[in-house]
Amino acid sequence: MNITTSGIVIHTTKYADTSLIVKIFTEAQGIQSFIIKGAFGKKSRTKAALFSPMALVSVTYNDHAGERLKYLKDVSRKDPAASVSFDPVKSSILLFYNELLYKLLYDAGADAVLFHFLESEVMKIADMDTCPPDLPLRFLIRLSVILGFFPENNYSEATPHFSLSECRFQRHCMDEQNDVPANESRYLARLLRDEDSPPADRQTRNRLLHYLIEYYKIHNEQIRELDSVDILSAVLHS
Repeated sequence: MNITTSGIVIHTTKYADTSLIVKIFTEAQGIQSFIIKGAFGKKSRTKAALFSPMALVSVTYNDHAGERLKYLKDVSRKDPAASVSFDPVKSSILLFYNELLYKLLYDAGADAVLFHFLESEVMKIADMDTCPPDLPLRFLIRLSVILGFFPENNYSEATPHFSLSECRFQRHCMDEQNDVPANESRYLARLLRDEDSPPADRQTRNRLLHYLIEYYKIHNEQIRELDSVDILSAVLHS
């Protein structure tokens, strides 16, 4: 049975000298793995460049039950690749999203809500002239809603410290490793309210980014270290 569906490129691995194995989060069937033979060949119609991190694609493939690696019959890009490929900030943000989602969605099934959220986030980046420096922070917060561990926004002067483990603000900073300092907690509360206000200073954004990564590690065992965080911090917060 042939299936034509939208997809988001989640991971690529070079196979032999000229081929790729590509993981794509498809709208129709969730994570699917494909072998792309000759992707690096000069005469290939399916070039490796089609499968950059978080690329939005339309794919057609034959769905054989039990087949671990499938063959693409057709693939095309849906997003304006050039606007992202030559922009170091956009590329760094998508690389960060890509690494995070590869670990979160390693064998995920179909999830239309998650798929359309991710698709809209990628298109948002492609359409922006300049990405705001708090974009990855807002993305992590919105994604946590879909994943089921959205922070409770009970911030007040009486509860100024966010607990990473308890998912809510509390009165005292009980654990320096698991509790977010007052300044970053205040900024997190602003983001949770989705206020359209200027981003915090570079250091506050950078620290909150690392706290949110720790938050994901605590609430999803598939997340360990993310190598792209340091690159994102260097590019976005310079």
